[in-house]
Amino acid sequence: MRNFYALLLSLLISASAFAQVSGTITDSETGEPLVGATVLVKGTTQGTVTNFDGKFSLKGLSDGSHDLVLTYIGYTEQEMQVSVSGGKADLGTVELASSAIGLAAVNVIASVAVDRKTPVAVSTIKAEQIETKLGNQEFPEILKSTPSIYTTKQGGGFGDARINVRGFSQENVALLINGLSVSGMEDNRVYWSNWAGLGDVTRTIQIQRGLGASRMAVSSVGGTINIITKTTDQEKGGSVSSAIGNDGYQKTGVTLSTGRTEDGWAFTFSGSRTTGDGYIEGNYIDAWSYFVSVAKEIGTKQQLLFTVFGAPQRHGQRDFFHPIDDQRDVYGTKWNDDFGYYQGQEFLIRDNFYHKPQASLNHIWDISEKTNLITALYGSVGRGGGTGDIGTAREFLIQHDQYGHQNFDQIARWNQGLSNEIGLEDFPDYAYEMANGNSGTGRIISNTDGGMIKRASMNEHEWYGLLSNLSHDLSDNLTLTGGIDFRFYTGSHYRKTIDLLGGDFWFDDDNVNDMADWVDFNADGVRDDGELGNLIRPTNDASKLFGAVPDDQKIDYYNDENINWYGLFAQLEYSKGPLSAFLSGAYNATQMRRHDFFSELPSNQTTDWLNFSGGNAKIGANYNINEQHNVFVNAGYISRAPYFDALFPTFNNDEPNSDAVNEKVVAFELGYGLRATGFAANLNAYYTDWSDKTESLSSRDASGQIYFASLLGVDANHSGVELDFNARVSSNVKLTGFAGINNWEWKNNPTGTITDEAQNVLGDATYYIDGLKVGGSAQTTLGVGTDIDLGNGLALTAQWFYFDNLYASYDPADRDDSALAGIQALELPSYGLVDAGMTWKFKFAGLDARANVNINNLFDTEYIAEAQDRYRAGDSTDKLINDTGGWFGFGRTWNAGLKLYF
Repeated sequence: MRNFYALLLSLLISASAFAQVSGTITDSETGEPLVGATVLVKGTTQGTVTNFDGKFSLKGLSDGSHDLVLTYIGYTEQEMQVSVSGGKADLGTVELASSAIGLAAVNVIASVAVDRKTPVAVSTIKAEQIETKLGNQEFPEILKSTPSIYTTKQGGGFGDARINVRGFSQENVALLINGLSVSGMEDNRVYWSNWAGLGDVTRTIQIQRGLGASRMAVSSVGGTINIITKTTDQEKGGSVSSAIGNDGYQKTGVTLSTGRTEDGWAFTFSGSRTTGDGYIEGNYIDAWSYFVSVAKEIGTKQQLLFTVFGAPQRHGQRDFFHPIDDQRDVYGTKWNDDFGYYQGQEFLIRDNFYHKPQASLNHIWDISEKTNLITALYGSVGRGGGTGDIGTAREFLIQHDQYGHQNFDQIARWNQGLSNEIGLEDFPDYAYEMANGNSGTGRIISNTDGGMIKRASMNEHEWYGLLSNLSHDLSDNLTLTGGIDFRFYTGSHYRKTIDLLGGDFWFDDDNVNDMADWVDFNADGVRDDGELGNLIRPTNDASKLFGAVPDDQKIDYYNDENINWYGLFAQLEYSKGPLSAFLSGAYNATQMRRHDFFSELPSNQTTDWLNFSGGNAKIGANYNINEQHNVFVNAGYISRAPYFDALFPTFNNDEPNSDAVNEKVVAFELGYGLRATGFAANLNAYYTDWSDKTESLSSRDASGQIYFASLLGVDANHSGVELDFNARVSSNVKLTGFAGINNWEWKNNPTGTITDEAQNVLGDATYYIDGLKVGGSAQTTLGVGTDIDLGNGLALTAQWFYFDNLYASYDPADRDDSALAGIQALELPSYGLVDAGMTWKFKFAGLDARANVNINNLFDTEYIAEAQDRYRAGDSTDKLINDTGGWFGFGRTWNAGLKLYF
């Protein structure tokens, strides 16, 4: 018994002598918990890591003073001394600052939302989640685990994905990279292939649903995707990575950082190479990416930060909806009807090729303790386009062999005057005389008299801007921010020949300023108007895809536009105790004009400037009831100038659209937040009313003819309730979930103009869409996921997604009949998907390393991701779905990667 009491006394003394230190580690900018941060006793291997809430508990310390070292990849290492007394010590919340130079300033100019302070509905995706889960998915797909978000890969080409936020398409969602708008100035569209390497250099993504926190007059009707990239690392090091995946996917990357040198310089470089065959047949991947950042300290109060990044790429495409029944029952869901064979090689009529580097120079100036000025000067030059067919054999492109492939050898035989197996009627050799004196006979292909070629539609631009943000603390609780936002854009659009497929010339009669060549199509020896034009010799050199061509080598159309944007913004912020509030306003003046070098004579090639004014006003407040509960509210009004394409729907300088008016948006939102031990949740409801919207739609008829519709004065209403949560089930298991229950409808019957692919006007129509559900995005989204820490650096993840109330997008060709008024759009089948992954963090030769494996659509579920509305009286829903066009989502895909840090 005496020995028992001695042992008990020894244990009690030991328990009091060796206590625990606890605390929470968060991001100093956003307040987000840092999961997996390391806490070590200096000079020892004794330590622990933070859990899913950023909390840690370090046991086994004796009473007295200890030095702790706190580390997290991408953040500045922090040392702190802790005094243990009475068996415990609580450090409270410890904030780690980013190790990236200039990141704090980027967060300011990007209006990054802060938890329990900024009154907006927001979800944040960290770099580690992007690196471990994105893999070979499209960049927007990393956001699908947030409420009211719907992403699809569209035709399945690399970078061809799209994202809808609260039912609003990409044209109505603002994309900001480091606070700078990169959505297209002509139509606000985003082409993700232009940013193919973005996942490698992204530090944080914030999806701000609704009006968002940006102070600028950005077009954030549905929301703002706020991407914060790496800047320049102040610590020396880097990483190398390699990844593989299904269908020959391969990616290799490297990052190098010098760290801050003694004279205040720092350099960071990241680059990657991506190749693959693509999940869809013919949709190859051939892409590079690069990122360079240079920082320089100027004294103690100023910094310069220069960043340039880009992603030159080429990839195969599948451009327009394919028949659902052919995909499901005949050729398979990977079928690509733009794919075939030519001269024994795989050949694709549709490719995309583009390079859009963006460079920015940021000046950061802490004028005083209360005042700072952040200015960004930036520019972007885009070169590239997409290929397709042109000629008189469009009906051939809806014919296929038994595998659904095209036989382009038969088109070449037709172009060469040889017999063909596809029933195309021969056309003769034509006599020609050129302005340079050359004459003869040859196989001359044209839009009207025979043949088909591969062409490229070029979309080039030069874009420069200046964004400056001045912030001043009026008092301890009141901050005034204001600035300017200037943008200057020139876009150029034309077509050029890529491959004449065996022909001798392409005859183009679209340039009224170049009609010197003559082709005697009717063999009467008379120079008729329809026989005058420009003969283009073949280039047949795919390596010249990116190369510019002289004006006399351009075909079909050639027009430019200038868009100038002059913006002012201001915001007043109040923060004291539990209350934070803001009032902001922005104004912008937009100038637009058009140049047409083909359809107009020199005297009428440039229109007058068309001027529009717009802006927004927003107000919001957040109140922290206590440490667990908070509520927020925001409201706003947006007046947005119509997009450039809406001003010239007939592609004619003589007829600018005098009926175009600003789009108007009124929005309200109410939210609630809960932060408890082991559990956090956000609940919000929103209402958005949209009027005078501009819609641009495309469709293809049964003969393969492509049409475009430009609609004006479209009204819509979007409302819904959203929920997201995360819960710590145990010390090593985390549960996450989200839900979006929404109702989105069109509210009137607008008018529009129809054009063909060559920009010829075909007519006007009224579209009966009042009461139709907004298509292209699931109106009900649900998801549940789990993260399991197995110890020793090994973790498993799994997530289930469910999408319902998914409607087909209305087809203008189907909705111009008043008899269809009130008939609802086609509802597609609901579906659920499961993704799973594994991550292992380990040491390799003394260096940190990480391996990860992901499987997307684990159970290989077949589902229709999007489709075009189609109504035929008497047809069942199943038949309507089978007979319409659309895209199936990808089946099971996988990827695996390894990354080594040094």
